[in-house]
Amino acid sequence: MANASTSLTDTLGRSEEDRKVLRDKIQQVNQYAEEHWNDPQWRREMAAEMTQTIYTGFEHENILSLLSTVENAGFNDRVFVKEVRGLRAFWVARGGYIEASEIKSSVLELPRDTIGFHVYEMEDKIMTNFAETQATLVQLGIQRLDAEVNRRVLALFQAAIPSSSSYYTSGSGLSLNSLNAAIRAVRDASREYQITIVGRNTMTEQIIDLLTAGPNAGFLPETNESILRNGVLGTYRGARIVTLRNFKDDDERSFWPANEMYVIGQDASKFAFWGGLMSKEYLEDDNWYWHYLARRDFGGVVHRPDRLRRIIDTAQTA
Repeated sequence: MANASTSLTDTLGRSEEDRKVLRDKIQQVNQYAEEHWNDPQWRREMAAEMTQTIYTGFEHENILSLLSTVENAGFNDRVFVKEVRGLRAFWVARGGYIEASEIKSSVLELPRDTIGFHVYEMEDKIMTNFAETQATLVQLGIQRLDAEVNRRVLALFQAAIPSSSSYYTSGSGLSLNSLNAAIRAVRDASREYQITIVGRNTMTEQIIDLLTAGPNAGFLPETNESILRNGVLGTYRGARIVTLRNFKDDDERSFWPANEMYVIGQDASKFAFWGGLMSKEYLEDDNWYWHYLARRDFGGVVHRPDRLRRIIDTAQTA
């Protein structure tokens, strides 16, 4: 018969024995870090592993590729938006002269900025609690990078569609008629037909509410478990519904407004990352603090605002 103390599990389903094994591993990691902390080579290797973990997590969490055309360029590369026009075809009599047409190309280079973070902590705290401190830093690094990129994308969308734009719609509550009109217009203007509806759950779940009430009761968007984990609720009229997590900054301010929703053609904008995540660590020469810095280059443009629609719910605060 199982002992009662070992059969109890925590909220993660771990037994007392499992928790003991985890505590022992954490203690071993902390002890190893304390023994090697003054070895610069070990600290560099440890920082490199953290950087790779943050980079991998950032690549997994960020859903920018669902909203836009994204290019991962080399660190020294230049990224452009190119459109070619002017080539025409003519009907002529057999043997007749075919007129020439002039090909014109429009080229726009993407601007490039740097996003990064810099943290520091007292050496004593890291050496005695290295495992937890490292895990917290990795988690926060992923969240902050992801949230800041989303905020930059939002700022560009807002600048492309101000309140004076014909692509801007506002009203009390979400209207299916307005949403349907936005999807039709964006799909008609887009050349790739990859349409995404994006917002926080305060907006996207209104779609579910509208589709499960009144004459629409019983109808739900199609769902797909493989994309549900990345924040995609399902599809509506062929458009993916993407719910953004309510990331907040250190002042508890949300990065994405609660009352905004966008209908986005994937070819309305283009964004790029240059190189991978770069990092460094160091100890202060005249103090007892350890520093860790990471950065990555990012930029983008909204070059086809006619393939975007911005919907505001005036019944909610941002």
